[in-house]
Amino acid sequence: MIKVYVNYPNPHFTIHLDPNCSEFQKNENSGQRVISIRVDNLGDELLKMIKQKYRFAAQKDFNDMWFVISLDSIDQEIALVHIIQLLFGKRYSPLRDAPVKKHCDGDW
Repeated sequence: MIKVYVNYPNPHFTIHLDPNCSEFQKNENSGQRVISIRVDNLGDELLKMIKQKYRFAAQKDFNDMWFVISLDSIDQEIALVHIIQLLFGKRYSPLRDAPVKKHCDGDW
């Protein structure tokens, strides 16, 4: 399982490979958008992204998002981050070329 932070106003994707990373807990608040992606809902979540159901804007409620991704392997989870970037980048050009960085290593 990985956790991924997406920031729109300061465009970047941050991958947290350590599920106990304090950055996730620090940013987890009542209004925070957290999307869980698992094998059983992967298609539904990708369809939401394709249909542009998730919105980004330079406003408090829409400027960032967390993903909790749990697939069959870490390689699949990392690959999905790049697919998410591709899908969001079609509508939100700042995310298209945003850096994708690792914050913590976890077991990978």
